[in-house]
Amino acid sequence: METFSRLSSLLLQALETREPTVDLLDSFIDHWRSVTTCYIQTSDDSCPVSQTDIPWRLRQMLDILVYEETKLAVEDTGPCLEYLLEHKLLETLCMLGKAQYPPGMFQQVLLFFNKLLTRMQKPLLELIRVYRPVQRLINLCALPGCHVEKEEVQFLLAVCSRVKQDPHTLRCVLELLEQPPGLNQSQHSTQASNQCTDPACSHSQTSA
Repeated sequence: METFSRLSSLLLQALETREPTVDLLDSFIDHWRSVTTCYIQTSDDSCPVSQTDIPWRLRQMLDILVYEETKLAVEDTGPCLEYLLEHKLLETLCMLGKAQYPPGMFQQVLLFFNKLLTRMQKPLLELIRVYRPVQRLINLCALPGCHVEKEEVQFLLAVCSRVKQDPHTLRCVLELLEQPPGLNQSQHSTQASNQCTDPACSHSQTSA
């Protein structure tokens, strides 16, 4: 009986530690395509996002990104994160959240960004295809009629926490520039809206 118990324990441990057989990138792309398919197949504009599999798909995508990162050095970028950046998935999510379609999508987008920033170790805010969507999402917060103040606060707190952890990313998030002598505030604001010249941001724009 004791031998059988030990054998069962070993088998259970082997199952728990077994590497997934499904290719992570294929699975990641499949989840994203399922999200976009919902928009193609859904004809009922009033159907809330909670009645679709979009929230589950987004959670699976996030879990894959986090798992992938644990298998890499912090400075490395895995294929799933590369796909997210190359295909501008965060920008697309921002547009879907802004459209509030399906109803409740803005809340799901806030949750995704919040968890992405809090669970990933990589300094994502220095990447242009991350901090630009973050900027857009910040501008969408506190709009009338959204009623997602809790999720907005959690998202903004996640942004602040990451900036506190990586202070150099503040210039990327705010797109601040060093103000030359004699440059007035309006000129400074116009110039700042065009680009971020912080070394980390410039490097990120090149690498993105």
